[in-house]
Amino acid sequence: MRKQDMCAIIDLNEPSEALAPLTDERPVGTMPFAGRYRLVDFPLSAISNADIRTVGIFLPKSSRSVEDHVRSGQAWDMDTITGGIFTFPYVATRDYDDPTNIHRYYDNYLTFLIKSKSEYVFITGARHVSNIDVSALLQFHQASPNPITAVYRSVPTATANPEQEAFVLDADNEVVDFAPSKDVKERVSNHTKPISMQMYLTRTDYLIELLSRVQNSGKFIRLPQLIHQEITTAQANAFEYTGYCATIHDIPSYFQANMDMLDEEKFHSLLFSQRAIYTKNKNEAPTYFAPEADVLSSLLGTGGRVYGKLRDSVLFRNVYVDHDAQVLHSIIMQGSRIGNGADVEYVIMDKGCVVGPDVKLIGTPEAPIVLKKGTTILDQSAAEEVLQS
Repeated sequence: MRKQDMCAIIDLNEPSEALAPLTDERPVGTMPFAGRYRLVDFPLSAISNADIRTVGIFLPKSSRSVEDHVRSGQAWDMDTITGGIFTFPYVATRDYDDPTNIHRYYDNYLTFLIKSKSEYVFITGARHVSNIDVSALLQFHQASPNPITAVYRSVPTATANPEQEAFVLDADNEVVDFAPSKDVKERVSNHTKPISMQMYLTRTDYLIELLSRVQNSGKFIRLPQLIHQEITTAQANAFEYTGYCATIHDIPSYFQANMDMLDEEKFHSLLFSQRAIYTKNKNEAPTYFAPEADVLSSLLGTGGRVYGKLRDSVLFRNVYVDHDAQVLHSIIMQGSRIGNGADVEYVIMDKGCVVGPDVKLIGTPEAPIVLKKGTTILDQSAAEEVLQS
């Protein structure tokens, strides 16, 4: 496959309300993951590993963190003479009673696709954490006459989110419709349901024709809904992804996905398969462990200092854990500080949070405590106020 044969679209306009307050100042795509990554690293890496070098990123409303993280795309080998990363401004919720805005929405996609001069286009978001082989997806697509291929994963019925989007498959394993998982019949052969990963592959000229037709109609339909409508009328191939996958749709799912990375098998399946996951590197010293530090089953970023006890936790860059403090089953983001004797259990601390000496914050696996960016809790009374709010 030559580089110019495929381009990619990453649509970062994804629902984020259920992930607040972690998404108050960032979109889903730049949420930190596994001590050093951002969620957008996973689609960018999959695209890079497929030798795709022309990528259109359609920015969300809060785009600063995306542009700061991605920049020229050097980390994913996309700062090339031809192709590269092209960003398009947020237009998802403007007034689309205005024909000018409708035209501009479709024109952004059409301009990118036409100038890409590619034969195929891969379309994805960033909320599905996976390590998909896009080259294998293309080969699968080329073996079928259907115009679109949609990606799914098999999820045991007992653990499937009842509201998550699933495929309705026919006898030939083709997608004929979408429905909430609770309304899709279980596949009795393996007691699973085919959950959509909201990833698609199609011919570029096919998508150009589809977008042009809708643009000329004067109607407004966002690209994901447009693909849905097309699949239900034209049918699509169903490509099964069998590696590790987590869908980040609310706080518990985000918490569990990070905790999954403490499982060695899941960690290696996602991050150390034949296809590497790339991210923007920070050249810093490793985290310092004091002689009295007690650390087991945890992931740690660079530049931190640990004097206390860590168990089953994920720490990002420049985190400080003081003497006699303990951090259990928690996610501690960049630049946070945990004071002497503090007890932090089942907590998600966003960037730059401070927990003072002897403060106790104890959540549960189903409802971890979430501290928004920059929260400072210096004593237990302040902790109670934060928890009540």
